Amino acid sequence: MCYGVHFAAKKLKPYFQEHPITVVCTAPLAEIIRSRDASGRVAKWAIELAPYTIYYQPRIAIKSHALADFLVDWAETQYLPPAPDSTHWRMHFDGSKMRTGLGAGIVLTSPKGDKLRYVLQIHFAASNNVAEYEALIHGLRLAKELGIRRILCYGDSDLVVQQSSGDWDAKDANMVSYRFLVQQLSGYFDGCEFLHVPRNDKEQADALAQIGSTRQAIPTGVTLQRLLKPSV
Repeated sequence: MCYGVHFAAKKLKPYFQEHPITVVCTAPLAEIIRSRDASGRVAKWAIELAPYTIYYQPRIAIKSHALADFLVDWAETQYLPPAPDSTHWRMHFDGSKMRTGLGAGIVLTSPKGDKLRYVLQIHFAASNNVAEYEALIHGLRLAKELGIRRILCYGDSDLVVQQSSGDWDAKDANMVSYRFLVQQLSGYFDGCEFLHVPRNDKEQADALAQIGSTRQAIPTGVTLQRLLKPSV
């Protein structure tokens, strides 16, 4: 439902700017969108909807809202991550944990197809999920330093991707801290999406992560970074 309002505001922006809008629904949208505890996509949608005058009313009749229900359901099923365009960069990230240590790999790809490759050697004890988060965080920091404004982040860790997107809650205190840091960094960008992909779709990042965890020689054209302490 929250996405339905956000979707309508994007498609009908001139109307939302010029007129007060009344949203009628059964869900407590006002409490959800205005909640201080909102995170992930809901928090981003709330920020984008803030400039508009929107009133939320409980549903009274059912038949009169059949069309609205259909449009909201259709919008939710039709939601897909934005396809890369002339302004999007892509980041593939991966973490690796082996007996020899932890490592991570990051590949940043420009809209023109140019690639920047990074190997992270992680010199502290941690889980594989932490290695994945460290890869994502350092990839976002690198993108910020490069002045990138729109980025799609691809990883094969369902936990990290879903938590970063705000679709899953983080119960472990350490994961909560990492997710919060990712959300802070993602707020810098005009567009930032976290997407889950199979391991085969990010072979380069996976290979770089293994180089970092096995402490192999760094290939030519790859930048090495050593992490001596956790980001959180």
